[in-house]
Amino acid sequence: MQVNLSIFSFDMNNLKHNIWITFLIAMMFVGVLGVILPKNPDKYLKNRFWTLKVHSKSKYNFIILGDSRSYRDISPYEIENILPEFRVFNFGFSNGGLNSTIFEAADRRLLENDSLKVILMGVSALTINNLSLSNEQYLQELLRPREEVLENIYFGRFLYFFSPISPEVIKDLIKGDKPAVNYTNIYHDNGWVESQKIPSDTMEAMPYYIEDFKLHKTNYQLVDDMCDKIRIWTSKGVKVFAFRPPAALPIVSLEDSVGEYKEQLIEEKIESAGGYWINVDPAMYKTYDGSHLSKEEACKLSRYIAVKIKTILNSDYESQ
Repeated sequence: MQVNLSIFSFDMNNLKHNIWITFLIAMMFVGVLGVILPKNPDKYLKNRFWTLKVHSKSKYNFIILGDSRSYRDISPYEIENILPEFRVFNFGFSNGGLNSTIFEAADRRLLENDSLKVILMGVSALTINNLSLSNEQYLQELLRPREEVLENIYFGRFLYFFSPISPEVIKDLIKGDKPAVNYTNIYHDNGWVESQKIPSDTMEAMPYYIEDFKLHKTNYQLVDDMCDKIRIWTSKGVKVFAFRPPAALPIVSLEDSVGEYKEQLIEEKIESAGGYWINVDPAMYKTYDGSHLSKEEACKLSRYIAVKIKTILNSDYESQ
């Protein structure tokens, strides 16, 4: 029995050709889906953001410290627009405490040879009590396994392109339905999270703060330790500025009373240590949850603080 090998060879070549065509069509289909379907930024981009914030080797001459009110409320872009001589990095963390752990980390991110360096601290009530003492989120990222660090930083954006979404989201997209609550976060490599929640609810955070301040009051030993660090920074030529991030007025009142946050005393301690206190009127800023600012409000606050810092720096320069 003889086999026609020429026909067999033709069929194999044709099969290989069809496989490549099928593969290319499948890749194009996946690519189109990746473009048109909504993404889930609170997965891969969020992981990349926090890992990059901690593990990046980049250094800056202007560093922002604090908790979520700082990393959501202060935009480095706005500060750099008004103070172009600075390279600004927002080094705030969720429940970020202002204590030695984060101060030492900030020192490692400061440019060594720059003649003018700035530290800006958002001194909210939660940054100077025992709840934030552990700096849990920072340490969690610092101790993340190396393979996860590399995956988050170098593959995070690619994985985001194909990030999974729920069938409900796809169904709403097809029907044109909008979610009852739309909470968005945009993660910037300079450490700022641009956020918005619609509809807003300025009393949303109140129950959480009530519970927090039942257990944790302002720790004035932490304030004194912070002032000791300000003295060290100041002796090395670092300019230190501090402010109280705005919140809804009922939350401000709760922090002052139950949380025992004495703003005037904190201001006096910081200025006695050589720092500069920037007064912020909370009534001038509208939060979306009682505690955090939308992009527009955050940019407004950032510009206000940048102008205050510029005025103080110019005044110090002229007096020399």
